[in-house]
Amino acid sequence: MNLRLTASILGKLLMLFSLSFTLPLIAAYIYNDPYYPYLIPAVLSFISGSILGYGIKTNTELESLRQKESFAVVGLIWLLMAIFGAVPYMLFGIDAVDAFFESMSGFTTTGASVLTPEKLPKSLLLWRSLTQWIGGMGIIVLFLAIFPNVAKRSTILFQAEYPGVNLSKVKPRLRDTALTLYKVYLLLTVAEIALLYVLGLSPFDAVNHAFTTISTGGFSTHSESIAFFGDVRVEAVIAFFAFLGGTNFALIYFLLTGKSIIFKNAEFRSYVCFLVLATALITAVNLERFGIYDSLRYSAFQVVSIMTTTGYTTADFDSWSDSAKLILLILMFIGGSSGSTAGGMKVIRIYLLIKYAVHQILRAAEPRTVRAVKFEGRAIKKDVLDDVAAFFVLYILIFAISSILISLSGYDMVTSISATAATLGNVGPGMGMAGGVENYASFSQLTKILLSLNMWIGRLEIFTVVSLLIPAFWRERW
Repeated sequence: MNLRLTASILGKLLMLFSLSFTLPLIAAYIYNDPYYPYLIPAVLSFISGSILGYGIKTNTELESLRQKESFAVVGLIWLLMAIFGAVPYMLFGIDAVDAFFESMSGFTTTGASVLTPEKLPKSLLLWRSLTQWIGGMGIIVLFLAIFPNVAKRSTILFQAEYPGVNLSKVKPRLRDTALTLYKVYLLLTVAEIALLYVLGLSPFDAVNHAFTTISTGGFSTHSESIAFFGDVRVEAVIAFFAFLGGTNFALIYFLLTGKSIIFKNAEFRSYVCFLVLATALITAVNLERFGIYDSLRYSAFQVVSIMTTTGYTTADFDSWSDSAKLILLILMFIGGSSGSTAGGMKVIRIYLLIKYAVHQILRAAEPRTVRAVKFEGRAIKKDVLDDVAAFFVLYILIFAISSILISLSGYDMVTSISATAATLGNVGPGMGMAGGVENYASFSQLTKILLSLNMWIGRLEIFTVVSLLIPAFWRERW
């Protein structure tokens, strides 16, 4: 492990991160809020970054970056962002554990909250939403866009934070890819702000909800979430942009440039099929409760919100039937597409797991027949399938351990299971005590720390964080 190189890149990232406090500082000026809750962490992160970043000057040294250092940089910067990001909450008098929980929930775009939005200053609400917008695309993507010469092999930094994207399909150069993704992200954000404003939302609400929709984060400025607005048009716009947030951004870029390969993409088609099927099933289940119009309205929004891991609510889905809640729970595990801002296992992994299972069944039935698991006509390599299988096993194992630990703390089964699924999948609202109209304030401090770790592990898709917990990781050279 090259600790000097790791520390240097972390330092540069922290210096870049310190600039993120600029927007809430401006908001503090506009809304007459105190400045120091944002100025202090901005200065602290910049000074810390300057100290850590001192020493690496040449591109030759930066080109020695390997997968080990990349995992360490990505895993640690997300933890450091959550720590520095918690400082504004603490300076407004919020408990340290609650502040860390809210900050981690923001940057990982989970949307699980322990706070009441109406009780928070507007500048802090904006910071809360901004953390999700920053976390949606990821700080590594922005870093590589600004500092393209971090390393010739900087693709591994990108993929450690943003798994599942084939960079060569977007732009030949990594810097161009990073810039392109951010341009798409910014364009969609601005478009949603404009539409929400036209539909009657205040500029403040429009900006906050656009930040937390396209990032599939789900923090709202109202305790009632999107139900506060009571406008089906607002719900439709938010559901549409949440859908886009759960779509591979590379495919959106190609669509915007006139290339319709999005409709030929197997993962995108599967993503749409899951959404349509789940909406149809829950609409049918909810017919007696709501009637056809409201059943379709509430079911469609909640399916999109949960599967894309946005986590907004327009109805108390925790009061729905067990079959409807079971479908939503399954969607929490599936999540959105690879290369999106959504969490969960990702549709591509579910797609490959299903094909691999069918392949194994056919192989057992006809052992002499040679078959391959294919994606869009191309055979998938065995090491890729091994990674997918390993990810699935680790995901379920972490889910099981976390659920058991929460239940041992005295919580009921529904709460334990759904809170784990909602935080590990970066969804936000769960069921029971973590239900759609509840929040996580009533959970114990230790449980909040455990759920915060779930968010961190889930956002970085397990391998990056788990690697940091292995002692040999810090000693051996890869």
